[in-house]
Amino acid sequence: MDAATLVPDGVLFVTYGNGHIAKVAPVVKALEARGVRCWVLALTLGFTQARRMGLNPLGYKDFMHLVDAEKALAYGRKLWPENQHPDVDEFESCCYLGVNYLDWVEAYGEENAAQLYAKGGRRSFLPLRFMGRLIESLSPAVVVSTSSPRSEQAAIEAAVARQVPCLTMLDVFANPHDTYLHHKVYADRITAPSRLAARQLRDAGIDDGRVLVTGCPAYDYLQDPSGPAQGLAFRQMHGWEGKRIVLWCGSLELPSPPSPPDLAGTGLCVQVERQLREWVRLRPNVALIVRYHPTQYHLFPDQGSQERVYVSNSTKDGLGPQLHAADTVLVQTSTVGFEAALLGKRVLNLAFSPTVIHTEYDFTKLGLAQSVSTLEALEAVLDQPNQLVEDIGSRPPVGAATPRVVDEILNIARGDFCAASGHYAP
Repeated sequence: MDAATLVPDGVLFVTYGNGHIAKVAPVVKALEARGVRCWVLALTLGFTQARRMGLNPLGYKDFMHLVDAEKALAYGRKLWPENQHPDVDEFESCCYLGVNYLDWVEAYGEENAAQLYAKGGRRSFLPLRFMGRLIESLSPAVVVSTSSPRSEQAAIEAAVARQVPCLTMLDVFANPHDTYLHHKVYADRITAPSRLAARQLRDAGIDDGRVLVTGCPAYDYLQDPSGPAQGLAFRQMHGWEGKRIVLWCGSLELPSPPSPPDLAGTGLCVQVERQLREWVRLRPNVALIVRYHPTQYHLFPDQGSQERVYVSNSTKDGLGPQLHAADTVLVQTSTVGFEAALLGKRVLNLAFSPTVIHTEYDFTKLGLAQSVSTLEALEAVLDQPNQLVEDIGSRPPVGAATPRVVDEILNIARGDFCAASGHYAP
């Protein structure tokens, strides 16, 4: 039986953000190549990225007929000023914010909705009612999400409640503070990037029978033989042939508390960038790429132009060429650290980052990086030779992940929830 016959009603994908769209896109394209209809609900920044990656995404704005649109938009326009982003369409933002807030109002009433928003903001959204209506409207054979909270988790819970087969593609790891480990409802199948990630799920009490180690489709591109040439082209474009290149991938820190006031928000990254720039200034044989998280890059102050320093717009510049060009990659908790390790790059992890400390998301402890214990130690560590790290099962199995995830979607579409062998050969 071919895939289109097996999944006549199509597959609904729900995901947000640049990195998460990258997980979904190869799977969508592979299914569509086999004749399977796919809907991609691409949220916020994910919409533009989905189009950039050749998909035909949908947004909340395409499903306003499922709610009281006038009421939802009134809420959305009220919330938009404090939630706007330069790379997200204003109308889509208002639809997203308004529908999610309306979901609270319908479930708990106006007063409780206001209290929920005051306590957690948009990060607390869980639009179960809306996702239920969406699934009932489209009637997909399978629902697939990434492992983020909010819309993605709501889609899984709504699918489970309606007995629609569903699958979650885990991010990279499932560390103790990851909200994913604390849900009460899980998909029929969870695809994990590595043996370590699967073990973390099991240790959190998630049924081993739900979990299959497939690798992560977002990182299949690292196996593209043209990658090194892209890195070389990046070096040549900037006149950096023969230079030692550091790629700094930073993101906002936790607020204060728990972060110290000088490190909260943009604080740590500003200090790290300042120190890296000084390090580069004193060493003519090195160069620096500054790349902040795509949802946050506009929040960091411009520290000016400088010789051998390139500040990347991460919503427009592809990561691949920069990653291949780099010799060393510096991160807090960015998954770019994972990708860099898969390419055999030297990865340095800022162990003093409040986010690393409070989330226990430490690439050093995950067997992928060398630790930088303090800001003062950064230059000395950069000047040291690379150190080998111990493999503790944090790397994916050999081969492409996309075909494995596609097969699993088709398995659950036909009701085969026992097909998983647990892992592919490492």
